[in-house]
Amino acid sequence: MKTFVTVPIAVAPSRMIRQPRLVHYKITAKKSLLKRFQHYIESTDWEERYLCNHWIDKMCLCGIVVLVIYFTLVLAHFLLK
Repeated sequence: MKTFVTVPIAVAPSRMIRQPRLVHYKITAKKSLLKRFQHYIESTDWEERYLCNHWIDKMCLCGIVVLVIYFTLVLAHFLLK
């Protein structure tokens, strides 16, 4: 669902009107962090780039192993107490 938002318009000199990149940059800079993140998720191939990365897979597996060891020790401590 598309939602229309009122965009405040500021008066700018004619020199700035002829520079669309500058105006586009100012409009983009005013977007919220959530909107920019949503645009990134919708417009890029982040799944293929980050979810299929072997280095990230190994780091997640190491994190899981460390957490299993930690919680096993905590559980053993409470059971033996």
